[in-house]
Amino acid sequence: MNIHCRITYGSFLILVLTGLFSCTPKSSSPTKSYFLGTSSIKGNRIVNDSELDALIPQKPNRRLLGLPFFPYVGLYRFGELFYNREEKQRKVIEVTQNYQNESRIHENNPRKLEKIQRRYAKKLEKAQVRADQGNFWMRILGEAPVYFNLNEVVQNAEKMQKYLYNNGFFEAKTSFKPDTVFNRIRVNYLIHENRPTMIRDIQYQVKNYFADSIIDANAKDAVLISKKRYDGDSFEEERIRIETLLRNEGYMGFSRQNVSYLVNDTITNALTDSNFKSVDIKVRVEMPDAGNKQTRYVINSVNFEVLPPSGTPDSLYKKDTTVHQGIRYVFSDKHFSTKILDSKIQVRPGEFYSQKKERDTQQQLSLTDQFDFVNYNYTIDSTGKGINSYFKVIPLKKYQISTDIGLNVIQLQGAPGPFANLSYKIRNVFNGLENFEANLRGGIELVPGFLGNRQIYRSEEIGLNTSLTFPRLLTPRNILQKQTASYNPRTQIGLGYNYVNRPEYTRTNVKIAMNYSWQPTNNTLFNVSLVDLNILNTQNIRADFKSLLDTLYLQGNNLINSFQKSFVSDINFNFVYNTNALMGPQKNAKYFRVALESGGTSLNILPGQQDLIKNVFGDLQFYKYLRWNADYRRYWPVNKRSAFVARINSGAIYSYGDSKVPPYEKYFFAGGSNSLRAWLPRRLGPGSSSPRLTSNNLSIESPGEFLLEGNLEWRGFLAKFFGDINYALFIDAGNVWNLNSTATESQKFEANSFLREIAVGTGFGIRYDLSFFILRFDFGIKVYDPALQRFVLDELKFNKLFNRTQSNFLNINLGVGYPF
Repeated sequence: MNIHCRITYGSFLILVLTGLFSCTPKSSSPTKSYFLGTSSIKGNRIVNDSELDALIPQKPNRRLLGLPFFPYVGLYRFGELFYNREEKQRKVIEVTQNYQNESRIHENNPRKLEKIQRRYAKKLEKAQVRADQGNFWMRILGEAPVYFNLNEVVQNAEKMQKYLYNNGFFEAKTSFKPDTVFNRIRVNYLIHENRPTMIRDIQYQVKNYFADSIIDANAKDAVLISKKRYDGDSFEEERIRIETLLRNEGYMGFSRQNVSYLVNDTITNALTDSNFKSVDIKVRVEMPDAGNKQTRYVINSVNFEVLPPSGTPDSLYKKDTTVHQGIRYVFSDKHFSTKILDSKIQVRPGEFYSQKKERDTQQQLSLTDQFDFVNYNYTIDSTGKGINSYFKVIPLKKYQISTDIGLNVIQLQGAPGPFANLSYKIRNVFNGLENFEANLRGGIELVPGFLGNRQIYRSEEIGLNTSLTFPRLLTPRNILQKQTASYNPRTQIGLGYNYVNRPEYTRTNVKIAMNYSWQPTNNTLFNVSLVDLNILNTQNIRADFKSLLDTLYLQGNNLINSFQKSFVSDINFNFVYNTNALMGPQKNAKYFRVALESGGTSLNILPGQQDLIKNVFGDLQFYKYLRWNADYRRYWPVNKRSAFVARINSGAIYSYGDSKVPPYEKYFFAGGSNSLRAWLPRRLGPGSSSPRLTSNNLSIESPGEFLLEGNLEWRGFLAKFFGDINYALFIDAGNVWNLNSTATESQKFEANSFLREIAVGTGFGIRYDLSFFILRFDFGIKVYDPALQRFVLDELKFNKLFNRTQSNFLNINLGVGYPF
């Protein structure tokens, strides 16, 4: 029996290895004798390869490291050995018949019938997937062979021809040349663009005077531009632009189909005919007629109705109707402040119809986090010129509880530690669309101690944070409320408490904050915090740890500030400009964030409050400082799955007043998964100073007062396994420095030496993208170490990759989401 088992397992292993490392896939059909090889595009000078490559849907099978090995096809073929498609099809028919039989039995029981439908929908979906795509080896691990198909290649060449024509190359020619290598056919697509077509003159023909004036007033936003190359896509974009313009001015019946074009391509010009072809374009805008009159629709009435919960009949609720500012409100289950709702509803009675105001209203109502469903519809009155508007909403649940448990894994820790979150939300607290949230978090982290041997100690943390959010700016006499009503304004008042218990110390923090935010456009966000108070108190501190803090202070490290009883107050301002898409493929985009902060400002304005605070809380350390930080990022997509990303991040802090130092949390740090990934988190610098170590060689954080760092990263697609496995190649550079006069020479920022103190690291990363969650591993190695003042890339020892006592080692960074 043992011999039989060995033969069975041996045969299984041989089958897997044969499939994994088969040099050339074998065709299962006599009509498919050649496999598809790589495609190349040649001859194009203006149109990018990536644009034309996107028109080729067929992609060759993936190889192993560029060699003629097809492991994914091997896995697919291995799965075919024990896959019976006819059997899977019979399973689909069986599930369908069982569903029909059970449905007939319970056809008079709607509730039972609904459960049967849900149960069999999942079964049928699974059975159909297995019948269409194969078993686990075939559809998950493997990859079906891709064969050369002449008809598909011909279609690809025709699509390229049409694409070139649509982009102004009227005389372009496309062809292809197959190239056979072993049993694969590579396809070379040959492009001859010839002369491009340029737009010479554009004229608009609009028979309605008012509509013509609207289009003319917005001419600067036109998509069609003279002296630009002919681009077919811009014609459709111009149609959409004109449609939006006129619909926002009352022409609700206007459609993009009312815009047509006349292209005159008979123009001859001896001076330029050899270089490009010229065309004139006439844009015809036909206005819709209503009784021979071009109509602008007027809003007759606006109605807002709060519907009962889904599945609940209206008869169970008594409807309450009220009118505010000309808008009729109907409440059946829950009541909301009509004054606050009025600030969100931009569609007003007596005004002309506007598509923008209609959609902005829906968006503003959705952003309040009060409604599960927001619908808009309208009716036309008997005159055919008036609109009755209806907004109907279904509220979300008033009370919501959510829990979250997991493990904390921090790079420098020896083991993960559990944590748990409990969140509680109350919606529409005072019937004014306010939200109250409370978050209770408890965690146990297993961390290395600062002192003693390298044992792992337990650190306990408990935090309670509460917030009350208002959907408006709470200001004296309602200043700026009307001006910001359409900008999703919010005021958040927060109160929090945090308790940390470690072997070396016990620390508490009480936080009070009041924050304003508004979003003028989809790409811009403003945050202003007029109140941000923190009271920190270290209740217990071990004598040997206090001695370590004193030693570090003499070396220029102000970690001791974090353990003093302190009062930190500041006013801060944040601005974010972001054109990157939240969902879908990455696009050519920019991100810019600037943060300005003034600490202790109120102490300058009202000096007497310092004594008042001391009388209440006892003797406290006060801070006065100015801080700024700017972060700029640029994204250049190369194709659907590859992108090049660049980032520059800088900031500085200036301290004044009695202490002459800022709060420890306000310092800048370099190193870690979102900074220079070849260095441990917050351990780089300052300047060319050596790493600070305890008596047991445990590294200490290195704060700085000036930060300058930059990152370059290439991101690409690697494989697919229940999600996308992506890779990254990166280069990081930067450092932190101190600016105060008491800092040592190696820590100071000096114009004539700071370039020699720029640390440089490189490496690669693996990112597992599950669409809702991205797990990131970055592996960094040092190229130039400012502490050693030399290049250390050649000092990396492959037999000691993870030994941190070496001058260079492979530093592993674990993170969630992209680094920037």
